[in-house]
Formats: sequence, C-alpha cells, structure tokens
Amino acid sequence: MDTGVLLYCFNTPTTQYHKLALKSIDLINKNLKLPVTVVTDHDTHRNFPQFGGITYRLVKQNTTNYRFYRGHNIPWYNMERANAYEHSFYDTTLLLDCDYLTFTPNLLELCNSKSDFLLHNKVHDISGLNKIQTKLESTIPIVWATVVMFKKTERVKMIFDMIKNVQENYEHYRNLYRIKFKNYRNDYAFAIALHQLSGQVKQNNFIPSAMNMLPHEFDVLEVTDTSVVYKYKDKVNVVTDTDVHVLDKEFCNVR
Repeated sequence: MDTGVLLYCFNTPTTQYHKLALKSIDLINKNLKLPVTVVTDHDTHRNFPQFGGITYRLVKQNTTNYRFYRGHNIPWYNMERANAYEHSFYDTTLLLDCDYLTFTPNLLELCNSKSDFLLHNKVHDISGLNKIQTKLESTIPIVWATVVMFKKTERVKMIFDMIKNVQENYEHYRNLYRIKFKNYRNDYAFAIALHQLSGQVKQNNFIPSAMNMLPHEFDVLEVTDTSVVYKYKDKVNVVTDTDVHVLDKEFCNVR
C-alpha cells in the first residue's frame, strides 16, 4: 500500500484513549483521506467499531510505563512505537499520536517530501501563554515523536532498529545523556537514536515548522470537525482550522 496513517491506542485505567483515536480517525478521513491502521490490544479493540474502513493490528501489551500528569503518576502504554516500521503496511507512513488532531490536509506535504524520515524538533504553544516546558533536560535537544513521517528504506529501518536498542537499554542511555526523566519516553528514544546514528546517516530529519500544542493545563471543552474549544481559568478560547496536539486527556473520559 502506498501511503497511510499509523496510530497506537491503548486504554488505561484512567484514560479512554479509544475515544481520542476515533475522533482523530474522523478528522483523518475528512482532511487527509488516507487509510488508517490502529495498533492496539484486545481489550481496547472491543471499543472500536467492527466496520468502518479501519485496519487493526492486535498486540499483547505487557509493559506498563508511567508518566506525571496533573499532579499524579498515571499508567502510560507507550512501548510499542519502536515497532512502527514493522507494524506499518504502507510504503509511506504518517505515524501520529491519537491526540494529534488533523484539521487541515497539511501533513500530506510531508508524504510528498523527498525525505524518508521527518519529525518535529520545535513546538509552539498555540494558546500564546508559553506554558510548554522546553528547557534542556538532557545533553541533547529533545525531538517530538508525536508526528513522524517515514518511508520503507534501509536508512529508516536502521533508525527504528536503533530506537529499539535504546528502549531495551534505556537506563544506560538515560545515564549517558543525563536525562532527568526516569521513565521511558519515545521523544528521548527517537532523539538518542538519531544522535547515535549521526555519524552514519545524514541528519536532515526535521519538519521545518513547529508543532502546535495545547498544554495539559488547558481543559478541552469540545472538539468539532473544524476546531478545539478550550478553557483556561475563567477564559474560553478556540483553535480553528489548525492541526494541534492536545495534551488534555480528561475530556475523552466524559464524552
């Protein structure tokens, strides 16, 4: 298959990620018009429709990771992304977080790029309040594995093989790069893999524009076909016709 979207979706005891994924798929169908593959486990898969043009790859999710979110350590199933090269059926893949909402067809430009691997190394707080912490917490700059375009080339296979190596030996690499974040995080694993391979592959892997992000301090009130309505303290605002990574996961638990 030529081009498609790959999503990872695993429900946790605290978050119904399948609801995020279904909204993301609706927007992908509308604005990108690409086939979608969802990698998930059996329990989460039961919440998806049996029909609807979605391809599923079922995996056994054995590893529970944790992340700090709104004052609490919560379960975080993020270990499968290192296998994206094998999981994808497509020659060209858009690997997306299921909380990345595509309100435009802009990502199609990445698929038409001559590059075989692209991701963001810059983010933009779309609220304008600069709530996103981008301070250096390691000896290498972070990259963002939220949006990744990759093609089935030997170079890209080398990158994903290195990501697996980082994941399997994360404590070693965390100490080597003095990463403060103790739990495994894909953003750091991708950054380390690219740095480790920098002497063997050309470093031209970054999307020129910054990734729009809505920080987790902002409560999402509604997601429509064209916009995200959110609240911060006593003010309500809206993001319209702009692709955005939404960090608030609570809204999917009540809708």
